[in-house]
Amino acid sequence: MVLACLGLACAGTAAGAMAAGGTAAGDAAVAPANRVLAKGVALRAGEQATVLGANAPIRVNVVLKMRQTAELEQVAGLVRAHVRQPLTDSELASRYLPAHGDAMRVAGFLRANGFSQVYVSKDNMIVSASGTEANVQSAFQTRLYSVQRGDKAGVANVDAVQIPSSLSDVVSAVHGLRSFQERGVSGAKVATMIKGHSYGKDRGVPGTQSTAGTVACQECVHAPMDLPSLYGASNLAPASGQKVAVIGVGDQGNTTYLYQTWASAYGFSNIPLNVTYPTGYTPGDYEAQTEAVLDVDAVATMSGGLQEIDFYSAPSTNLDDELAAVTAAINDNRSTISLSFAATCDADIGQDLRGSWDQELTAAVAKGITVFAITQDDGGHPGCAGGESSTGFPGSSPYVVSVGASTVYNSANSYAAYDHETLWQGSESGPAATEPRPYYQDGVASVVGARRGTPDFVMDGDPNTGLWIIIGGYDSTGTYQTQWAVYGGTSLAAPLLAGTYARLLQSGIQPYFWQQTFYDIGVGQVNATHGDCLTCYHLLTGGSNGAYSVVPGKYNQASGWGSWNAGALATGMQYQR
Repeated sequence: MVLACLGLACAGTAAGAMAAGGTAAGDAAVAPANRVLAKGVALRAGEQATVLGANAPIRVNVVLKMRQTAELEQVAGLVRAHVRQPLTDSELASRYLPAHGDAMRVAGFLRANGFSQVYVSKDNMIVSASGTEANVQSAFQTRLYSVQRGDKAGVANVDAVQIPSSLSDVVSAVHGLRSFQERGVSGAKVATMIKGHSYGKDRGVPGTQSTAGTVACQECVHAPMDLPSLYGASNLAPASGQKVAVIGVGDQGNTTYLYQTWASAYGFSNIPLNVTYPTGYTPGDYEAQTEAVLDVDAVATMSGGLQEIDFYSAPSTNLDDELAAVTAAINDNRSTISLSFAATCDADIGQDLRGSWDQELTAAVAKGITVFAITQDDGGHPGCAGGESSTGFPGSSPYVVSVGASTVYNSANSYAAYDHETLWQGSESGPAATEPRPYYQDGVASVVGARRGTPDFVMDGDPNTGLWIIIGGYDSTGTYQTQWAVYGGTSLAAPLLAGTYARLLQSGIQPYFWQQTFYDIGVGQVNATHGDCLTCYHLLTGGSNGAYSVVPGKYNQASGWGSWNAGALATGMQYQR
């Protein structure tokens, strides 16, 4: 059976057409090989660039300036240190957020230049709009090229963006004009083989555990019942009072059905799944449906049950569109946010987009919100422009918990008993391109150096020790079909950690950005200097991604502090507080 759109990307979707730029035949010749685009981005060998047609669709996200940014950073630091309570919405709005009138000025400017479908975020930080290349030229005086390398396509601006003087006091940046480089990619990977497991589809539901007392494999694909026990989350009560936000892309019209079918198959109660589209979407755009299902299933797996899962779906994988979705979750005060899309090469991200993310994420930290973001799946050398090792973005931000992926091994006697863990070779890691080392990594400065080190933690993400999920798609007759599949990647790891964190909050841990505590616990465990938590983390035993290797029993640039032993960690955090 061949299903259309079962994978992570679907050819011919509206999002794909926009990514390719919608360039009409004859619009322009191929750009010369020495063409340098705006922000100093030079075309590489094998890349083609053509002038974008005037009617080609473009979506922009205009980010406004925060007020008192230095002070807000200080406040966020006090919240992180638990010196003061997180900011309320009214406190944040009264002193730090842009004024609503300024956001409306930007919205009016966009409409006056031909843009439509204008959205203003609740915090007045982002004004999103849809238009054409001609509208972009009219508003921001920059030409756009459609750039392509192999199956990667997007747009890039040739000229620097000109912000009109009437808005220069309120506009920080205009995004959506460099989608060729500033695009997130799903971190979900399908299993290439299923190694020696005793799970049979003839038993109805894959992943049913053996009752014989011994197991057929230790490196196994997993049923959702296994993972909470492997990571100590089953020692904590289900997170029934918590809400977790998941960030996705595209039309989620089938996601609830796929999740509920999966949950019912395993006998789980359905968690309410609320889907919102903060800046619109294209109906029928199922390019990221599998990612969405993996994220929701993984959060549900580890949480043991939630008050609700709130799914914020962006109209494309462009990182500025994803930022708008994250902003909506922050504005709704979701204390736990899972993000499984990231750019593969941190160094490719412009400083203006990086600044826009950090600005919004600083507000999240000041409100006590934690974002779990992936490092990406292309190993130690992911093919960046300079050939260097790299981590993903926004997982490189100091204002997120950065999550890589491992291979987890159960014991010889139980699928649900932890044995050990190694690094999955696809897990990206290493120093951020520009972000300086944050305060909470000072205790591991000898390892990370002067820049922010990633990941902070890993969780199971090897596709061949991944999670059974149900995926779906339309066949050639237009009939919707479903099938079982096993997926992993860092896109499994981040929602697993987010779901586990929800259990920590349910146990009485207050919602803060806990990075300093997490690192203090790790240093204490490794040095055996704090007797309150010597088993909080599963320090990895080996593995390499080609650029960095695990140092067994230590914090390292490949796997950070390893994975969580959630029950012990909850106790350790109570002591650390």
